[in-house]
Amino acid sequence: MSHQAPPADASKARAPRTAVPVTPQTRASSLTDLLGAVVRLLPLQMKDELALAKGHVAAKGKKAGIGVGVAVVGLFFLALMVVALVVTLIGAFADPSFWFPALMVALAFLVLGLIFAGVGLVMVKGAMPLVPQETVRNLEYDLGYLKEGNAFDPAEYDRLKAERAEAKRVEAAREAERKKVEKEENKKARKNGEAAPHPDRDDATEAEIRRRADLRRRHLGDIRSGLDEKTSVKGQLAAFAAQRKGRGVTPETTHATEQTAPFTGAARAGERTAEAEDYVKDNWQPLALLGASSAAFVALAGRLRRR
Repeated sequence: MSHQAPPADASKARAPRTAVPVTPQTRASSLTDLLGAVVRLLPLQMKDELALAKGHVAAKGKKAGIGVGVAVVGLFFLALMVVALVVTLIGAFADPSFWFPALMVALAFLVLGLIFAGVGLVMVKGAMPLVPQETVRNLEYDLGYLKEGNAFDPAEYDRLKAERAEAKRVEAAREAERKKVEKEENKKARKNGEAAPHPDRDDATEAEIRRRADLRRRHLGDIRSGLDEKTSVKGQLAAFAAQRKGRGVTPETTHATEQTAPFTGAARAGERTAEAEDYVKDNWQPLALLGASSAAFVALAGRLRRR
């Protein structure tokens, strides 16, 4: 009986999994009991995961070790092949009838070396990765349950992880295609004697590298001076006092509150303070009358309360 896979739209529109309700035993436990259970269960969980990983790594390591040994035997035969070739070369000058048998021996060593080295590499490759994917996935599940509780869905987590991996693969393919197109365009431009439309940073000339380094050096110096301005208490106080006493009186204070001016924050604070002082100076009579009226009202209210 065949089963048809659900369409892509249906899988995307899948309803979120309903969280498993908390068990009555957990709900009846106190906060201290729950924390104690977490402290007790986490080491046991890690111990079991490490036990599974240890057995897997031991099996994989044994297989990889055998593969490395076989590959070393292959390298030994290749070394004997080099020795046989040297003997063949010497025999070609000493005794013409000696070089052909020596060459056959070297060929035999070459065949044996390639066979053993190939088998060893295949065995080592088959043993990879040494860290089991199951252990990594189980640790991810453990973290998911600790983070989300019963709302964690392993199947949904695997689906999202696969989607992220596919998105990364597609992005890498697009990046490789883009670099390929840029390389072809650069090659065509150089062939026509034109400048490369997509120059690589590594392909820059020595003069361009010097120019970039000089610009970057000046930028770093400008940043260093800006940090000095931001941390200069004396300059901040001077800008504040200048704006408080008289805004725009001197050339140094004409544009002190602009964004690109030094000590801008202190200058703006001084400007606001000066505006507040001007407001008080211009309206001191109404403010004084308001203060006197408030004092009289408070005194009258106190007398009425005592009566």
